[in-house]
Amino acid sequence: MKQRAYALAEQPSHYYADQFGSPDVRRGYVPLGQEIARSLDGDFDVFCAAVGTGAAMMGTLDGMHEFGVKPKVIALEPAQSPLLTTGKSGAHNVEGIAVFPEPPFLDRSILSDVRTVDQDKGFEMCRRLAREEGIFAGGSTGLNVCAAIDLAIDLGAGKRVVTFGCDDGMKYLGGHIYR
Repeated sequence: MKQRAYALAEQPSHYYADQFGSPDVRRGYVPLGQEIARSLDGDFDVFCAAVGTGAAMMGTLDGMHEFGVKPKVIALEPAQSPLLTTGKSGAHNVEGIAVFPEPPFLDRSILSDVRTVDQDKGFEMCRRLAREEGIFAGGSTGLNVCAAIDLAIDLGAGKRVVTFGCDDGMKYLGGHIYR
């Protein structure tokens, strides 16, 4: 399929976006980082997020840095597939993350830590967010919120943790999260 996509991209009026390699993917998240930093007046301590390609995390961090904010950065992955923490993959059901042994955009040198979150805990958080907060989200958001809460508890009062709400829950209605 990849070769076919490359061949199609050679035709007039076709374009191959290359979500896994184009530097434009990372740059596309810079405004989000700027918005987060501006909205919180730069007053937060930790930024954590589940990692797929690493573009969302790194691009958002680039935007935060442009605003002069340099939080601790913690990458997240499902405990069922601890590629970043152990180098070993495993079957998991959190779409869009933990798919690369080395995510193409992730700069490990800026990470303060990498943490795992059990996917079932993340899926339960999805259901809780929907039921209690009216936030309808997917599995990576569930992992993000679980980790952010744990980090906030670890850091104690007066500290702020930022994470992503990655997507809405519509595409998960017929699956394992919202049965």
